[in-house]
Amino acid sequence: MRTLDLRGEDCPGPLVKTIRELAKMRKGEKVVVLTTSKLCVELIKQTVELLEIAKIEVHNRENFYEV
Repeated sequence: MRTLDLRGEDCPGPLVKTIRELAKMRKGEKVVVLTTSKLCVELIKQTVELLEIAKIEVHNRENFYEV
């Protein structure tokens, strides 16, 4: 499993980096994205669902989101 720690970065940075990472992955691989941007969480979720490229789960942690 890969982890992208993008906490503290403003959108659209985390969105772009997440999509780039997903494009490199093979079927069955997983990536966890850590971000503090609620806007980016929504954009990542919408993009992934629209493109139907992965299953997505969002967890609200203490000071960040885990996607």
